[in-house]
Amino acid sequence: MRVLAVCSIAVSLVALPAGAQLTQGAVAPSESFSLQDDGTSLGSNPAGLGFVEGLEADFLHNGFYSRSRDDQTNALYLTGGTGGLALGLGFDWIRRRPCGEFLCPPGVDTAPSSYRRTTVGGALHLGSLSLGAVHRGFSGLDLSSWDFGALMRPWRWISLGGAVLDADRPGPLPRRWVVSTALRPWRENVDIAADLRWAECTNVQLNTPIGSPVPSCGFDRKDWIFTARARVARGLTLLGQIALLDRSRTQGMVGLQVDLGHVGASYAPVIGPGDPGDVWRIRASTERWPSLRSPLRQAVELDLKKALSHPRPGPVALIFGATARDPLAETLAALRRIARDPATRAVVLRTGGMPLGLARAEELRAAIEDLKASGKKVLFYLESAGDLEYSVALSADRVYAAPQAVLLVNGFAATALFAAAGLDKLGVKAEFFRVGAYKNAPDLFTRSGMSGEQREVESSLLDDLYGRYVRRISDARHLDERKVKSLLDEGILKPGEAVQAGLIDGLVYPDQLEEEAGKVLGANVTLKKIGTDQPAERDLRWGRRGRIAVVRVEGNIARGEGGRDPFGAVRVAGSDAIVRRIRHAADDSSVAAIVVRIDSPGGDGTASDLIWRELVRARKEKKKPVIASMGDVAASGGYYVAASADAIFADPATITGSIGVFVGHFDASELFGKLGLNLVTIKRGESADLFHPQRSLTDHERKTLQAWVDDFYELFVTRVAEARGLTSADVHRVAQGRVWTGSQAVERKLVDRLGGLEEALAEAKRRAGFAADEEVEVDDEEAVSVDLTSFAGATALEAVPFGFGPRALRALSLLGDADTLRAALPFDLEVR
Repeated sequence: MRVLAVCSIAVSLVALPAGAQLTQGAVAPSESFSLQDDGTSLGSNPAGLGFVEGLEADFLHNGFYSRSRDDQTNALYLTGGTGGLALGLGFDWIRRRPCGEFLCPPGVDTAPSSYRRTTVGGALHLGSLSLGAVHRGFSGLDLSSWDFGALMRPWRWISLGGAVLDADRPGPLPRRWVVSTALRPWRENVDIAADLRWAECTNVQLNTPIGSPVPSCGFDRKDWIFTARARVARGLTLLGQIALLDRSRTQGMVGLQVDLGHVGASYAPVIGPGDPGDVWRIRASTERWPSLRSPLRQAVELDLKKALSHPRPGPVALIFGATARDPLAETLAALRRIARDPATRAVVLRTGGMPLGLARAEELRAAIEDLKASGKKVLFYLESAGDLEYSVALSADRVYAAPQAVLLVNGFAATALFAAAGLDKLGVKAEFFRVGAYKNAPDLFTRSGMSGEQREVESSLLDDLYGRYVRRISDARHLDERKVKSLLDEGILKPGEAVQAGLIDGLVYPDQLEEEAGKVLGANVTLKKIGTDQPAERDLRWGRRGRIAVVRVEGNIARGEGGRDPFGAVRVAGSDAIVRRIRHAADDSSVAAIVVRIDSPGGDGTASDLIWRELVRARKEKKKPVIASMGDVAASGGYYVAASADAIFADPATITGSIGVFVGHFDASELFGKLGLNLVTIKRGESADLFHPQRSLTDHERKTLQAWVDDFYELFVTRVAEARGLTSADVHRVAQGRVWTGSQAVERKLVDRLGGLEEALAEAKRRAGFAADEEVEVDDEEAVSVDLTSFAGATALEAVPFGFGPRALRALSLLGDADTLRAALPFDLEVR
């Protein structure tokens, strides 16, 4: 048996079982069935093929150093996969001696034999399980075989593999079995695997078709192969393997794998008795692997205006709709990637305007602060700027402007619109029923000027926003606060004056930014323009990542599917679509927590209540942590939704609160008379035409509507009190339609903590039991429907002077349908 084992050319150079045979092709360095999950799986473990994404080509070589041995195997594998389905085609060119020149039994020809193995196979990846099968044919031999494999990775730390090779017992060859287990004791840094392999004795004959003796068989002649891989650096992996073959031989290898994105190579010399040999592999793939980082220093440039804008839909999206991610979330993710890249030393952020509100601008500013904390130098370039852009730029190391930039750095203003006088001229009487002196949304239609309560609220908001803005300029630019206020009072600053005043560091043209980045770093650098798209990269993690679902409530809340108004000016958050997404996340066992992102002034009270109920169900019945993250505005019905959460996060400038409700009626009978219109209604039921505009309300109907509003307000206050651990009296004192900034809301216990979406996600991770540094999958895509009329409508609205067109539409949307109870922001607040 010893002679037969040594003679067998079926034993590969690497650690393969003594039961291997001439159906065996080329193998990769340090190959293990539970670790193999790339294109080389086609040659050994068909189940690993299921993990291939994109197109991949692999060339492998197994050979000896000694001139006396011309045994060698070369292979080319072409594989491709997407959506869990992978297919492959492979060719192995095999040249082997039947046995050593002096060890062959008498009568056996010692001349080498050459033949080709052709492999066709496929695999299906189903969650954590992959199943694969391949068929192998051999040119020059009357032989073919089938291999079947399974690979399961249920958790992050374990991989289980198994296969039956030559399952149909071709010719005189036995069926072979493999069972393999791999562990990751230190996450993705180290892999340790053990493979157990043996061959059946059934159907075993004396010699193979090329004259070599068939290897020993049976479970008592099993092989143990132990494999280790250590990722010592990104894109650099040490390989090692020791094999105990047939209880008689020990064989091993030590090698290295280098990955450079779309190409890679690995090499390992074989260590053990007999002639020395080696194994190597070259890979090319469309899938990007974690790569060695460039040692060269570089600077990158990101255009924030472009990055923060929703991309124009393509022809397919116009017809079928599409899914999209929030541009701000994409931008913040890009900044985090830059912070982790050691090759990037400086970042240039460039903008001529940012489509953000004050609160979301705070999130961007915080991300830039984190970028600086990672050791990067940050330069901010203003082609033109208002206070919002300048406020964000203050977080950079250097602030530059174009020589002819328009710098509207002049403070904040809040503007409200009133239309009662216009309605009077038309002959329309507006009558509203509300709770709370500060619930002023109906004032648009019932007043000709600002009420004392509204003036109080807007003044409080401006004092908070303006005070923090002045302090930020003072701290960042080392200026006295009185000096800062005097500069803001100038109205428009010329770029040169802004430099002299110390508000910006210099005036440059875009082509000079690379030079300025080099000055900051003290070395020449290349400035590379980048976008926010994340490069697709091979995921080394086993098992499914923990998932956090982000549910977005953005726009005016209404019943139905949502979308946009025909003019594209008002976004509508449809309760049907939002409820459906929440329920799906709550019922999905892979979702560990839910973050509800709210950027809404409220709207239909019933729709808000439906969303609230679904979030409460997810939290209480499905035991999913629910965290609320407020954007620019989360008021009235938007805050009602937030009250369902375990914790509420807001940015300092978030407009929130507005706990109140109203309903209205319009009497247009005078207008109809002027127009010569006569509406005749036949009804059954005294108030069947309650909300019809051709008549005024009766006293009984007024009492009914007020009672309806009172009941909803009491429910609103009760639910906030229960959620926030307050009494109803406590909530009533800060309610009554009163609006607060996020920082003011924290003081009044309406909000738990200041922070943006990133902080809310971190809290969701913590409550779901994840470690702070553990990466989780954030499901934050939303369906976007595109209406061609919205583009034409938006263009028409932009032609209306002073922005009155979009503002009028927003006001009407806050009013909503006549027969809906409205939980909406008390006024169409614009802070500029």
